[in-house]
Amino acid sequence: MAEEFDPSVEYEQKGYLNCDFRLFHIDENKAIDTPWHYHDFDKIVFFLRGDVRYAVEGREYELRPYDIVIVPHHSIHKVTASKEEGYERYVLYLKPETLVRLGSTEEVTIHEGKKLSGNSKDHDLGLCFDMTSKTRTNLIHFDAGITSELLEKFRTLEEVIKSEEQLYCAGLRIHVELIQLLIGLNEACYKNPDSFMEKARYNRKVIDIIDYITQHLGDDLSIDRISDKFYISKYHMMRIFKAETGYSVHQYIMEKRILKARDLIISGEPAMTAAIESGFRDYSSFCKAFRKATGKLPSDYVADI
Repeated sequence: MAEEFDPSVEYEQKGYLNCDFRLFHIDENKAIDTPWHYHDFDKIVFFLRGDVRYAVEGREYELRPYDIVIVPHHSIHKVTASKEEGYERYVLYLKPETLVRLGSTEEVTIHEGKKLSGNSKDHDLGLCFDMTSKTRTNLIHFDAGITSELLEKFRTLEEVIKSEEQLYCAGLRIHVELIQLLIGLNEACYKNPDSFMEKARYNRKVIDIIDYITQHLGDDLSIDRISDKFYISKYHMMRIFKAETGYSVHQYIMEKRILKARDLIISGEPAMTAAIESGFRDYSSFCKAFRKATGKLPSDYVADI
C-alpha cells in the first residue's frame, strides 16, 4: 500500500455521478491496481470472484466470495486484483441525496389510527453507510440465506434495467427494485450487526490518527500536535501514515477539510463560515486550496449548485 496518490487527476475523472444511481455487473480478467481516490457518491460492492484486496481509509481487506464492501462518499480507497483469477462484482453507485429522497415518503395511512412518515427509522436507506463508522469496518459478510436473497435482488435490478425499453412502467419498476435492494441490505445490516467483519490488515496507530483527524477538522491539526497526541515521533508518524493511506498527513487533512467545506457550502453555509468550521484560518489560503482541489472557487461552486 505504498503507492502515492495524486487526487487532482483521479478526482476529476471519478468524483462525480451525474444521475441518481448506476449499477454495474463487471467480470474482467486483467490485473487491476487503481490509484488512491474518492468519490462524491456512495458505493456498494458485492464481490463474486477473484483475488482482490480492497483498501479503505487505512484498512485493507482481502476479499472472499460474497463479501460486501461499503464505501461511503469521500472515503479514500483503492483496489488491487490479480489477472489470473479475474474480478467479478456488482457495483452500485448512489448519490447521498438519492438515498435520502428514496427513503422519504409522504405521510401514509395504512389503517385507522396508524400512519407512517419519512421520519421513521424504517425509512433510513443509508444505515449501512452509517454503520461503517460505528463498527469501524467497511466489510460485511452475511450468512448463506441472506447472501442469496441479496444476490437475487442485484440480479433482478440488473435485468429490469436491461429490459427497460420492453417493460411497462419501466422507470417505476427500476425505482421499486432499487428500493427493494436497499431495504434488503439495510434490514440485514440492522438485524445482523455482527456481519460487519473486522478482518482488515491495518496499522492501529494510523486508524486512530485518521479517526482523530475526522473528528477534529476544525481544530489545530499540526503535525507536532498530532504526534504529541499519540506519543509518536512525527517522522515515524508521517512515514507509516503515507505507507498505509497513500497520502501524507498534511495532504489527507487538506483533502478532508476541502470536502467538508464544500459540503457545508452546498448545504447553504456562507463560504467564510464553511472555511472556518473546516479548519481554515485564512480565507485567501482557503480559496487557493479549494480551487486547487476542485478546479473552482467557492463562489463558482455555489453558482453551479
